[in-house]
Amino acid sequence: MDAAAQLVGQLEAFLAEKARLRREHPLRYLFWEATLRCNLACLHCGSDCSRDQDSAARELPPEVVMRELDAVAQRYDARTITFAIIGGEPLVRRDLECVGAHAAGLGFSWGITTNGLMLDAKRLASLKAAGLSTIAVSLDGLEPEHDRLRDCPGAFRRVVGALERLVADPFYQAFDVICCVSTLNIDGLEPLVDFLAGLGVPRVRFTPVFSRGRAGRNSPLLLSAAQYRQMLGFIAEQRESRREIEVTLSEEGYWGPQWECRVREGMHYCGSGTVVASILHDGRITGCPSVSRQFIEGELREVRFLDAWEKNFRRFRQGRRAVAPAACHACEHWALCEGGGFHLFDPAQRDIETCSLRKVEAI
Repeated sequence: MDAAAQLVGQLEAFLAEKARLRREHPLRYLFWEATLRCNLACLHCGSDCSRDQDSAARELPPEVVMRELDAVAQRYDARTITFAIIGGEPLVRRDLECVGAHAAGLGFSWGITTNGLMLDAKRLASLKAAGLSTIAVSLDGLEPEHDRLRDCPGAFRRVVGALERLVADPFYQAFDVICCVSTLNIDGLEPLVDFLAGLGVPRVRFTPVFSRGRAGRNSPLLLSAAQYRQMLGFIAEQRESRREIEVTLSEEGYWGPQWECRVREGMHYCGSGTVVASILHDGRITGCPSVSRQFIEGELREVRFLDAWEKNFRRFRQGRRAVAPAACHACEHWALCEGGGFHLFDPAQRDIETCSLRKVEAI
């Protein structure tokens, strides 16, 4: 079989697999947005999280989350599902460990995403004792860039201390660093990767900042077309040349044949609502936790999570084209792209550019 025929076969298999996932929607990732509270107020925050405590009263108590986990484990094989706790800053809640231990006891692999400031030795030991499987720590550049984006002098040094604790422990193989790429750090990505590799960090995942939350109000942070191409080229080159650290791009969008499979493993695929679901801090149910709150599929005070997962989510599974931007409807890239990440759709913000190909001026 020649290379062209092999490529066609791979693309056909990929499209068939996406159709199967829409049809069968096997739950693989269940996010719990434990809180909107945060100990920082970052310039690029997509969730617009806050240091204030106003949202605390709306947070789900741990017994409600554990009840839903029990139901999921009764219906599905929990060993095939990752339970991911996010925020806000999830570590502001002191009851994460009881939920995590309950999840681990049911067979779930569970993890957290954190800004790292509260990840001292005592808290890390507590999380690990509760069966923590994976952890992602945010670091958005070297010291000047990170501290400026986080609006917190000294944040970089505290995060590095957390990373050093993780690297010094056998647990380190199960963690990675997430870096949000903006105009402030686009020119410092290689020194950052050098620094992380020197620490012994096994993996760094880049994700471009997008127009949501405070980032939407700080447009100077958004990348230009040339800077998007710079980011993609850098990641592609690093994936070819690096051996001591894995460099990859998040599931932001479809970047076209020039970049797909060069910047991450496999083709772009957004599993929001097909393999990914979220329980938000106040009990609302949706796909990926980053999607617009226009796409809520139920609330725990009215419906159990499994009922919503199995009976709702039609917009995510069959009606995706209808909620995508109008420019997507006749696009020749639709079959592979499907509008990019579902989190880029927002009926209330249709004037914001979401097409990755237009961002890099490929169409």
